[in-house]
Amino acid sequence: MDAALGRLMERGELRRIYRKWGIWNDAQEELMPGNLFEEDDTEEAPVIDVVKESQTGWSLTAYLPLLLEGAWVTIRLSCVSFALAMAIGLPVALARLYGPLWLRGLATGYVEFFRGIPVLLLLFFLYFGLPEITQYYGLGSLTLSPFQAAVIGFGLNYAAYEAEIYRAGIYSIPAGQWEAAASLGMSGPLTFRRIILPQAIRVLLPPMTNDFVALFKDTSIASAIALVELNKQYQVLSKSSLKFVEIGLVTAALYLLMSVPLGHLSRYLEQRWSHSMA
Repeated sequence: MDAALGRLMERGELRRIYRKWGIWNDAQEELMPGNLFEEDDTEEAPVIDVVKESQTGWSLTAYLPLLLEGAWVTIRLSCVSFALAMAIGLPVALARLYGPLWLRGLATGYVEFFRGIPVLLLLFFLYFGLPEITQYYGLGSLTLSPFQAAVIGFGLNYAAYEAEIYRAGIYSIPAGQWEAAASLGMSGPLTFRRIILPQAIRVLLPPMTNDFVALFKDTSIASAIALVELNKQYQVLSKSSLKFVEIGLVTAALYLLMSVPLGHLSRYLEQRWSHSMA
């Protein structure tokens, strides 16, 4: 290591690298032999704004754009994952309620399996393990991007919770609703779509909103598979600038700005649908 650093000093590379990243200072100059850096150094690489800010002081404008980029990734990840969870959860709930015995067993196994394993373990399997398994069995290397692995992992995991919410909400509708619709000549699917599901939504909405808020926070786990969402962006910026408190407060504020309005929206929709169906 000493020999390598010596060669970098002789060629002037060490000074160029240090100046590029904004960490060259008078102390570095004193440690180097005075005749090694007499070459022309008129061209200087631009200094990273974040590192410069860590030396000069806290500035919100230097960090906020990067945090907003991470927040946008968090929003996209949460929305796409929850949409996948709802798309899977409803068929699983219907299978448990109205399916034949073998289908009910499969649906129950799905719910118990994905509720029983940590979501982080599932992300590791999809991102690191799945390519090895597919390659081992001669199926090629099925490699997922961090975003794709996170969407599938969160979608499969939260679908198990959504299935139980849907099942409880649908089961809460009195059986007389089915009988009344059947007496009018309505088929089972039509009864479910026009009679049962609209009433169940009022029961489903609050716990679904809670799950969506929980998913917003759980997306921070995706940083473990190198997805640069809001939490990962906070880790990178705080470690490079040592502004753990300041950047942490801004990050927490962004999480609150994304999650708190969902509660208000849920209560608004619940009140509106309750009045419309009264």
